[in-house]
Order: sequence, then structure tokens, then C-alpha cells
Amino acid sequence: MQVSIVGAGGVAYSYAAVLAERGHQPRIWSPSGRRGAELAAGAPLQASTALEGSFAVEVARSVKDLAEAGTVIFALPAYGYHEVMGRVVPVLRDGQTLILSGHLSFAAVYLSKLLAARGLACPIVVWNTTASTGRQTGPTSVSISMLRPKVEMAALPDRAGEAALLLCRSLFGDRFALSDDMLGVDLGNLNPIVHYGIALFNLTRMELAEDWAQQAHITPAVARFLEDLDRERLAVAEALGVRTRSIHQAYAVPGKIEIGPLAEMLRQITATRKGVNGPRSLDTRYVTEDVPYGLLTTVRLADLAQVEVPLHRAGITIFSALYGRDFAAENRILPEIDAAFASAATLRRAVTQGWAAI
Repeated sequence: MQVSIVGAGGVAYSYAAVLAERGHQPRIWSPSGRRGAELAAGAPLQASTALEGSFAVEVARSVKDLAEAGTVIFALPAYGYHEVMGRVVPVLRDGQTLILSGHLSFAAVYLSKLLAARGLACPIVVWNTTASTGRQTGPTSVSISMLRPKVEMAALPDRAGEAALLLCRSLFGDRFALSDDMLGVDLGNLNPIVHYGIALFNLTRMELAEDWAQQAHITPAVARFLEDLDRERLAVAEALGVRTRSIHQAYAVPGKIEIGPLAEMLRQITATRKGVNGPRSLDTRYVTEDVPYGLLTTVRLADLAQVEVPLHRAGITIFSALYGRDFAAENRILPEIDAAFASAATLRRAVTQGWAAI
């Protein structure tokens, strides 16, 4: 199956390797045009760690090439959605399936708004996290530290869910679970709260470009902070009638890591699994993506549900002060879909039927 990948970073490279290994034909498109030249010239993509191999990967010559594939995967940070979707939607055609990897901030609703303006009917699939991790180790190489065992997903419109589930499993294997709707997927994305705690309490390590093990620095005090953040997130989900797993359930591995205090669970994980190093710069998606597109979206949902989330609100204020920028003003998706937040019922229609329903 031919698959277009929008993005040319570590995750995009990891997707290309996984897809090629599974017999598909991935084609990468770099929005900036600065990456992939060596692959375009015929060099193979070298994958290492969780997936080892050398794979042939195509590179799109222009954005127009995206129309040739039946499936288009957006593998880029949430802060790139607005600009890139504006360039991609004009070249799409009816019937293509569009996948938003690591979905945040109801970007799929915005995408459905752009599609509706063109009169296109394209199923949109959203994942609560990436199907694999990826770090570029060179212009033609990627280290894949993990193929995630479980990814929660939903489809827009929701009636396309079963077909979307089959497609995702065909592309990346049996690692997907279908959620009722996009609300559960967005609230089930734990990256914003986990990265909030990691970045805030290790900020000077990042700023000084130190090498530090990420999970080893989630100390018991930081773990308690994450548990309180998770309670706020779960309260919002409950008020909106959404089912989502807790942070403890997310980290649990039956037979290996049992549910208990988060600090103890993380201690066991650190002892049994090779760790990942934390960011070595303030310019990290842990903040620049997860604060404006993760924390801010949860606050918006909390306002709709009339639930107090003081720690989420504080995070936006604190990181804005630390970085000297207004992260609340940097989300370019929420203002575009403001009408969807008129009420809980309106939002439910938007996330199950698409923009045209409101």
C-alpha cells in the first residue's frame, strides 16, 4: 500500500521504516524542503534499535505528490498543523484517509473544517500517541527505541471507525484500540502532563544541555505531582462522560509492572527497561508543543465542564514566564474551531460528525 508521510523528522522516519518493513510503500514529504535529499537520491533508510534494517523510502518532489497515496499520515508537531494543513488540503482528493499521529488540540476538527470548505469527504483518524518513537541519527538513519504496544484511536466521522481500525492494523500491526470518539483520544494523550512534570523539574538540566536519564529523574516528589495532574485530567474526562485510562494504567504491564503508587511503578520500570535521555535544550516539544496544544486544550475542556484544574493553569503561566513568551496565545488551532466549544453537546457533534455538523 502506498502511504504518504507529511513530515521528515524522527517519527516520520520511524514510520517510513516500519511501513517499509511491513511491505508498504512509504513516501516522505518534508514541508520545509530541507530534509530527505539523500533518500531522494537513492540512499536507503537505516533503522536501528527496536527495528533493524535497511529500507527503500521515496521522497515526494512536491506537496502535489501527496494526492497519489490512499493514506496520508501527518507526523509533525502540533505547532506545525495550522500552516502545513493549509498547504496539504488543497491537493487532497476525495476518499483519502488522513491520519493525525499523536493528536492534540482537536486538530482533526480543524482539518474537517478545511475539507468541508473544499467539499471533500476524507475519513480522519486520530491517535493518542505515536505508533513508534524515532530519533534521527543522521540524514539517512533513525533510531527507533520503541514500537508502542497500544495506541488508542478514533475516527471522524465516527461511523468510519471500524474501517479505520482495520487500516491502521494493516499498516502498523495489531497495536490499536478503537475509542468511542476523539474526546477520549485527546484526553487519553498523557504526553502533556508527563512532559509538564519532567520539563518543569529538570528545566536547568535542559537549559545547561546536560545528559540526564529521563525516568530516573521522575523522583517520588515529581511522581506525586504527576498523580495530582492526572486527577485533574480524569475529573475533566468524568465530567464530560469520557472513558480514559489513568496514568497508572498507562504505565502498568501485566505480570511485570502492577498498578500501585506511581513512584514505585517508575522505580520498577527504570530497573527493567533501558532509559531514554531527557531533552538537552529549552527548545523541546515537551514545552513548545505540549503547553500550548496540550495543557491549554485541557483547560479549555475544563472550562466547558466547569471543573477546576489549577495545576494545568499554573503550568501555562509558569512556562510562559520561564520562556518569556505567551504560550496561551501560540495555539493556532483552537481559535479556528471556537464554535465547537459553544457547549458540550456541540463539541460532541464536532468530534463525532465533523465541522459540517455544527
